[in-house]
Amino acid sequence: MITVVEDFLSEDELALARDVMKESTFVDGARTAGYRARRVKNNEQVSWSQSVVREFQDHILERIHSHPRMSAICLPRRVSRPLVSRSREGMGYGLHVDDAQIGESGEKNRSDISMTLFLSHPDEYEGGELEILTPYGAAAFKLPAGQAIAYPSRFLHQVRTVTSGERVVAICWMESHVRDEQEREILAELDAVCRKLHDLAPDAPETDLAFKARANLLRRWVA
Repeated sequence: MITVVEDFLSEDELALARDVMKESTFVDGARTAGYRARRVKNNEQVSWSQSVVREFQDHILERIHSHPRMSAICLPRRVSRPLVSRSREGMGYGLHVDDAQIGESGEKNRSDISMTLFLSHPDEYEGGELEILTPYGAAAFKLPAGQAIAYPSRFLHQVRTVTSGERVVAICWMESHVRDEQEREILAELDAVCRKLHDLAPDAPETDLAFKARANLLRRWVA
């Protein structure tokens, strides 16, 4: 399930994030790539040692858990600390699959879901599309700043070469409470139904039944 969350960051949050990036030091992104992906990774990333960056990472983590749509889709159990990645002219990230376990030493989590949060506006760079190879064909994404996309970590994907300008994104990986993708999709759809019923018919017995069905499926499928 590939999902775009359009309101992940507000305009004020996005402006703050962009200010943080201007003050940050970037290093070679290949440092955090697996041995297979390292050969095709050509970008830069923000050093984690800066306190202002840690604060921004904490904010993204909190947002993942608190955003109604993102949390319903991903059911995050554990989330890696986000990486802030920059691709300048001539840079990109060739075809690869994300590592099955991601995280700092001794705290690696299973990667069920990958998330890319766009921090640059589309008109600030050419190229740089996130291309995901799905069973139904390739899909390319170049989202407005502040929007995020979540997709299964098992898919091969790449960042096309940036031909001009500068592309900045934040990336993280989630271990979900529900490992199976189809089960997560069913729960996300039921969550949308429950929320609509709650708004339209809060006292209807069918609304209680919908909430009951989702809760019991979650109880059955949660790891």
